[in-house]
Amino acid sequence: MVIDKNPELLKEIQNIISVNNINMNVADMLMNVFSYTDIIDPNEVNQYIKEGWSENEAILNILYDYLGLNKDDKDNQEVMEKYVLNNLKRLNPNDYLNNPYVKAIKDSGKNKKYALKYINYYPYQLFAYDDIKMQGYEEFSQIGYFVSKFPYLALTQGNNIWMSLNPNEIETMKPFINKGKGHVLVLGLGMGYVPYMLSLKKEVKSITIIEKDEDVIELFNKLIWPKFVNKEKIKIIKDDAIKYIEKNHQYDYIFADLWHDPEDGLPLFVSLKRINKDIDCWLNTSMYALLRRCMITLLEETINGATEGDYQFAKIYTDKVINQYYQKTKNLPINNKEDLDNLLKDETLLSLVL
Repeated sequence: MVIDKNPELLKEIQNIISVNNINMNVADMLMNVFSYTDIIDPNEVNQYIKEGWSENEAILNILYDYLGLNKDDKDNQEVMEKYVLNNLKRLNPNDYLNNPYVKAIKDSGKNKKYALKYINYYPYQLFAYDDIKMQGYEEFSQIGYFVSKFPYLALTQGNNIWMSLNPNEIETMKPFINKGKGHVLVLGLGMGYVPYMLSLKKEVKSITIIEKDEDVIELFNKLIWPKFVNKEKIKIIKDDAIKYIEKNHQYDYIFADLWHDPEDGLPLFVSLKRINKDIDCWLNTSMYALLRRCMITLLEETINGATEGDYQFAKIYTDKVINQYYQKTKNLPINNKEDLDNLLKDETLLSLVL
């Protein structure tokens, strides 16, 4: 990039870099918090409430102590209130337990390397209950908790959760289920949640599911398929999703869910979009946020004097994206805030990596 040296533009870039650094630091912090089930002690929450704090403020105070943060530091206060307190929500179990799939599919069991079993969220265990929300260039995790134990069904492989019907899955799938119509293609079977919900819609005529793992299909057929309604709408094809979509485009709506999280899924997301930009992908907002982080990293390195030699090798996929962004934008003029905002739009970020 050829960045104009005017002070206002450089200040705007520095502000975006600062926001990006906060986004990544908060995401790392929350990943740590989400990894544990017992950080928030219900008794401690109740004690804070007796002292006049709200429930969410009590949780925030406990997080300050767990993370070793100074509660009197103004920067800490601003970040914790903006990124945690304002996005913290007590969830209603009935919003999820009354879901049609959750009510219909209750069996657990094993099949070769996979198992279908119940896992619990414990009281005040924190987790992301939806995809991130964007405000400008700020990324906000949606942080949820229950006040009593909450069971949910999960597809596991050893100690790893392959897919689960927790609030995050249900919330993040809603927009795509709402868009489904006509003849639908679903890439990735998992526990069959999206096909089940799509099959309930009158405007959905057929659902073709592509899944390459025979063991997943076998477990689905054994434990989940018998409870499906509207079976006549659904067909499963054992195939590789990328190979299939390269040859088959005759669908009114295509949805892909082939990954565990955005970092794991970004290479496939880009590959699918390279084939067909109209494919809807699970965790769509987070995918674009990752691409935006790559571009902001390139902006920071550019104003710090990086040269072409710095973009020859890649250890991880996001390095590859940054290198590709460098090659595509090395002669691109950035003269004002409008140029900067255009560079960081979803459609630009995607077009430059395809």
